[in-house]
Amino acid sequence: MLSWFRPLTGWHVLALMVAFFAVTIGVNATFITLAMRTHPGEDVPRSYMQGVNYNDTLERRRQQEELGWQARFNTLDGELLIEVRDRSDAAVSGLMLEGLLVHSADTTMDAELEFVERRSGVYVAALPDAAEGQWRVRAHNAGELPFELEQDLWLP
Repeated sequence: MLSWFRPLTGWHVLALMVAFFAVTIGVNATFITLAMRTHPGEDVPRSYMQGVNYNDTLERRRQQEELGWQARFNTLDGELLIEVRDRSDAAVSGLMLEGLLVHSADTTMDAELEFVERRSGVYVAALPDAAEGQWRVRAHNAGELPFELEQDLWLP
């Protein structure tokens, strides 16, 4: 044995174990804090209730499918246009659309969309000024008739 090494005692082993777990816990706490600050984890408010009411969502989608409504959307001059047509390609007017522009990575950038019917079957909402990149458009009818739209959107 080399003369400059001290013998390893129980206190040394205890100190090494405490130091190891202290570093491990410190790294884990740092990663958990960073993860929670960048994305809290829940994308939809009241996600538990959304899951409980999922059968209602499926029923509304079935009703929309029976109506045969189709929606197309486009962007033009800082506005989002949604055109809703029925099975016979006639414009569907009178909807009270509410919408949400959902950022793909940062929920703090999500923005509500207020749609106005510009002409029969064409609903328009102003896009936020800083809306660049990958987004998800969610729109639904606040009235009685079931209508939902959820699609990806890329804004240059």
